[in-house]
Amino acid sequence: MIYITGDLHNTIDMKSISIKKLRNYCYWQQSSHEKITNLIILGDFGLPWCDCAVDEEGIHPTDKQDKYLLNWLNQKPFTILAVMGNHENYNMIEKLPEVEMFGNRTLKVSKNIFFLKRGHFYNIEGKSFLVLGGAESQDKEFRKLNVSYWEQELMSDEEEISCLKRIEEHGTQVDYILSHTGPIEGISLVESSCDDPKYRELYRRDKAVRFNDKINEIMTYKKWFFGHWHTSWGYDNRKTSKFIPLYYAGIVLE
Repeated sequence: MIYITGDLHNTIDMKSISIKKLRNYCYWQQSSHEKITNLIILGDFGLPWCDCAVDEEGIHPTDKQDKYLLNWLNQKPFTILAVMGNHENYNMIEKLPEVEMFGNRTLKVSKNIFFLKRGHFYNIEGKSFLVLGGAESQDKEFRKLNVSYWEQELMSDEEEISCLKRIEEHGTQVDYILSHTGPIEGISLVESSCDDPKYRELYRRDKAVRFNDKINEIMTYKKWFFGHWHTSWGYDNRKTSKFIPLYYAGIVLE
């Protein structure tokens, strides 16, 4: 069983995948947390956050917080799959070893933790996914480059072109789309200011949103899951909306 939830932010929101949270949200969807085999985090995973050694087994953090979170996650009885957000240490992500999983390549953090690559297709438990990712940090003036934000937070032009080529090869139909921020159509459901045309244009300045809009125009899918907006509106409206923004809440796919 697949369980999808929102931003983790390293240890800040780790309680969103605590046993209590998983048990409750699975129970409310007539399922059991003990059936989870793959748990997907919709960006801002935040591990590793600090630079550390990397080898074929994954990361070897020395930072106290990173070490604590890694140990806690490694004890989980399921695989953790992270979409890339805007709060990730991309310099470290680029050093992670690639491993074959779900019909494509993933980036290995540890024995049970992997990043899904942006612009790639995956088949997880018989369900097809297109994975996007990234967003533009709006608080860069308060952050330090390569310490608390990284330029690679947005997909490059080359990544976007490669993604579109893969869509041509794969076809435009997929079961689910996973991203960090959403397309404008999805964002407008949770951000009332999107009703104002001038604010819609402001959000479209985010390169990730513009690319997501393009993907939304060409792809056919059942649901689009995204994080970033710190709302679980998508959980409350999961039965009627094709856009599912998530934060603490989780969605079960069986």
